[in-house]
Amino acid sequence: MANVESTGFVQETYENMNRKEMQERLKDDKFYNYFYNLLENASNYCKFSNARLVKSIDEEWVKEIEEAMPSLHYVIVHPRKFIEEEREVVNVAMARNITTESIRHLLQHSNLIDEYKEDGTVIPSRILNVYKEESINIYENRFICTLMAELQYFVNKRFNVIFEASKDEIGTFFEVESRVDNYTEVIEYNLSVKIQEKQTDVNNEEENNNIFARIIRIHQQVNMLAATEFIGLMKRYPTVSHPIVKTNVIGKNKDYKACHKLWNFIHSYNRVGYKVNIVKQEPNISRQFERDIYNTIIRDYSMLHNNMEFANDIDVERPRKEREMDVKQIRQMLEEMMLKTSLSDAALRKLIVKELSDLQMKRKAQLAEMERIRRQKMKEIRKNQVRQGEKELTLEDVDNEKVFAMLGEVEKAGEENRGEKTKGKKQSLRQKRQERAARRKTNKK
Repeated sequence: MANVESTGFVQETYENMNRKEMQERLKDDKFYNYFYNLLENASNYCKFSNARLVKSIDEEWVKEIEEAMPSLHYVIVHPRKFIEEEREVVNVAMARNITTESIRHLLQHSNLIDEYKEDGTVIPSRILNVYKEESINIYENRFICTLMAELQYFVNKRFNVIFEASKDEIGTFFEVESRVDNYTEVIEYNLSVKIQEKQTDVNNEEENNNIFARIIRIHQQVNMLAATEFIGLMKRYPTVSHPIVKTNVIGKNKDYKACHKLWNFIHSYNRVGYKVNIVKQEPNISRQFERDIYNTIIRDYSMLHNNMEFANDIDVERPRKEREMDVKQIRQMLEEMMLKTSLSDAALRKLIVKELSDLQMKRKAQLAEMERIRRQKMKEIRKNQVRQGEKELTLEDVDNEKVFAMLGEVEKAGEENRGEKTKGKKQSLRQKRQERAARRKTNKK
């Protein structure tokens, strides 16, 4: 269990699937070695990228909004109202509400009376009609509606950048395409894997104390309040502008004071309030990763081949293909050297440049020597052809493999001649030493 905690469950599974004893057994597996050699010389394309967002949030604006949210919620759910009174002189037939104020107005305006009856009845032609209605069109409510609109823009702008932006750029993506020539068949292999993490779950109790969960909660609450009936009704009235007039209600009521404080904070906060960096893993594919990819292809091919009813037999005794070095393999070698050496960057660079220069000079000398031997051998071939009356050959007429075989024989003969000369020199030196020793004995006598 301790091993699981230190490496992780996925890492433990990976190690179980790639045990050393399994790899050791595969070294002696004929088909594995045969197919691995084909993959090394196949047409392979591989793309690997791994990126994640590292977010840094300024907690100040989150804290200010959280403190004001209870008060903002209360004033929206319990808006202030006032009695709006409308006065209008209308025809008697259109009067809906006759009040004492209507009678008083009629006594003051006798010209509105149309007829006086003997029984004292007064018949007016027009009368004052007073309409009384509750209204929310007051400055404090317009202030709350404007604050809600600006707060929604403030929160949504930051939320979109923190949680929505760069979604397509983050995550892990892996793709491999391979085309293998297996002598009697052509194998095309395509694999694509994409991994993307989900956003933080607000309902997860372990994450509720995290600042990202707090931002998500604020975003939900603000947009919920912006969709209430009160805000919808207030949108028909004019907005207010900064600075806010500090009325008695805004100056003394604790909830409106908290909203006024939030208003001033939003208008004074000139920072972005967040920082999002995309951290990317270097896309280099190590030797081990390449081996894992090849093992996956071999496993999938073997699985498919094992379930094929009409499968061709594989001749694993065919000659192995020679692998040519490419840029990818050179980069892998350099990466391994850099990771596994204790030398400094400057010392490692100096060593690589020196060794590369020495090897290049040595290779040039070898090629020059081989070319000299090749031409010398061609001269001998031409001389023999002239003696025998055959057509004279050129360098292009001679098969390179035959020439190099001849060169090998020449080099071997040269080594034998050098060995005989060295042996003759040693015998001559031994004989001279024996003669000098005999002369010294004679002189002593």
